[in-house]
Amino acid sequence: MSSAHLKKFATVKPAKIEWRNNQPFNLEFDDIYFSSEGGVDESNYVFIEGNQLEKDWSNKQQSDFSIIELGFGSGLNFFNTVTLWQQITKQNAYNKNNHLHYLSIEKRPLTVSDLKLITHHWPQFSKLSTKLIRNYPSLTYGRHQIFLKEYQVTLTLFFMPVDDALQDLVTESNYQADKLKIDHWFLDGFAPSKNTEMWAPSTCEKIAHLSKPGTRLASFSVASQVKTPLKEVGFKIIKRKGFGRKREMLTATFAPPQTNSPTAKFINLKYERPWLHYKQTTKPKQVAIIGGGIAGCATAYCLAQKGIAVDIFEHSKHLASQASGAAAGIFHPQLTSDMNYSSQFSWLGYLYLLRFLAELPKVEKDAVIIQSGLIRLLDSATQKDELLNLIDELRLHNWVSHVPAHINPERSLLFPHAAALNMSKLCKLFINQIDTSQKRLLLNTSVTAVNQQDNQWEVITNQQKLVYQHVIFCGGAKSQLHNQFINFSTNVTRGQTCAFSHPLLGEQLKQILCEQIYLVPHENHAFILGATFDELHDDKLNYHSQKNLLDKATNLLQTMQLPFLSDSQKQALELQGTIGYRLHSQDRLPIVGGVTDKTKLTHDFTGLGQKRLLRDKLSYYNIPGLWLNTAYGSHGLINSLLASQHLASLINNDISPIPQTLAEAIHPARFIIKKLK
Repeated sequence: MSSAHLKKFATVKPAKIEWRNNQPFNLEFDDIYFSSEGGVDESNYVFIEGNQLEKDWSNKQQSDFSIIELGFGSGLNFFNTVTLWQQITKQNAYNKNNHLHYLSIEKRPLTVSDLKLITHHWPQFSKLSTKLIRNYPSLTYGRHQIFLKEYQVTLTLFFMPVDDALQDLVTESNYQADKLKIDHWFLDGFAPSKNTEMWAPSTCEKIAHLSKPGTRLASFSVASQVKTPLKEVGFKIIKRKGFGRKREMLTATFAPPQTNSPTAKFINLKYERPWLHYKQTTKPKQVAIIGGGIAGCATAYCLAQKGIAVDIFEHSKHLASQASGAAAGIFHPQLTSDMNYSSQFSWLGYLYLLRFLAELPKVEKDAVIIQSGLIRLLDSATQKDELLNLIDELRLHNWVSHVPAHINPERSLLFPHAAALNMSKLCKLFINQIDTSQKRLLLNTSVTAVNQQDNQWEVITNQQKLVYQHVIFCGGAKSQLHNQFINFSTNVTRGQTCAFSHPLLGEQLKQILCEQIYLVPHENHAFILGATFDELHDDKLNYHSQKNLLDKATNLLQTMQLPFLSDSQKQALELQGTIGYRLHSQDRLPIVGGVTDKTKLTHDFTGLGQKRLLRDKLSYYNIPGLWLNTAYGSHGLINSLLASQHLASLINNDISPIPQTLAEAIHPARFIIKKLK
């Protein structure tokens, strides 16, 4: 691993365990995962009772709670906590908007096979552990967020060193006016003498930064290297009788001194990005979404999951009328050998979409999935070797594998979980997941202007005027509001697909092929072939684009010794397919976040890097209430759900599913700042 990204990814490795007396033992830290005297009881005593969760959760003045755990380990604390949360919410008749955020940091995550074995110890948690195992992510560096709807719990696994994870959360908190204030902490790493990194003084400083007065903390350890730094950052330590053979355990409450700590006069641009700061807002009751394509529908779904009602404005008479209306959208991770930001976002988006699909009932899943399994043909054998090395380094063998021997193996890889989806049906599925009381679909409604009205936004359509606190632009390449919301350069390409049938090819090809084009087998030996990248502005299917696709398909299938249409059959083929226009950003990453106040940002940061910047002269740089979720290019299917969840977290002052490095990479201000630099 040579790049900085890969070195970071290399810090996360699967836990090395062996079984001793039917218990998992961690070889690296020379310690057990849970007590042989009753792991469940110990977890309850130390962390559940130690943090007084039942008392705090019974307080109906607060609806959302957050816990950070240092050391996910076997998941036992998580299972115990969610079980209690479900009991209390039922007893107290909490409404559906009550929510528990459970964040857990783990540098040495268990493999899914080890997790399965360990959870056999606790049959009482079988329903919850089965759901976790079904959604368990790859053991790769980053945030992995899992929403457990029936429990009203979001689990965010931070597979990274503890210092990286806490700094990531501190950065996120700083960008949104200290939005993250944690209610409870579980300090459950291996013993301080064996896991010094997790118990460093810098860890306690970050814990204090993320805490609020009254935040509770519990740990099995009362060692001085735990107590002393916690006291120094403002925690009031209270010792408690230990569990089993342990004499004592530690509980603490955050009571910071009432002093203003000195703040640096100047911004340190080596570590700070003040242009990314958002003005914090209260949780909105209703949001306007402009655009009913994949981005707009995914955004509506994610906001509704957080209890926010949505109005979706679509100029056409049905959803997914533009690029999102392609006959089939394929998704597979766009992995690169250096695992750059684009590759990282694609990988996390891939896992996020797979988790969504895995939780669908079979009827809904069958309705949207056209075909599963994708064979990716790379540019060369060298590129394949580079990706195979990456797969070995990151242990992705469950996710990527060799193709069958009869399919050109020299430059091909198989993504067994990748798929082609019916984009139109997926958009409808997102909307159908939303309660009727939380959505309003305004079809045949063109938004002609969005004007500021005091602290709100007036949405003017061809039919009426409506007022909102928040408006999200999810429009595509042809939206007439493009210039109002996007104040930097973008690119547009035209995509045309082709449909045909071929019984002989249908007998031999059962999986999706993807090279410069994609070929999707459908039922009854039908195929969908896509898609062009034209600079045309023709809204009708044309023979030139269709011929381009068919010629590329001919070349591809010849190299694989698979049958295809003859020249005369291609010429006789009628125009069949779809047309859409894609909006691309300059760096091919989506544009997601608050609309940037370009005038304000340019004024404050002209000559960036050439002068010292006074902290008290700077502010936030988004236009409050205006948001962007657009410019997916040809990757809307794989990226839109993850990006929409990130956007929903910004609007709801919530915990993002992506690391802050990626949040910065897709931030709308990036293009303006790059120009200023």
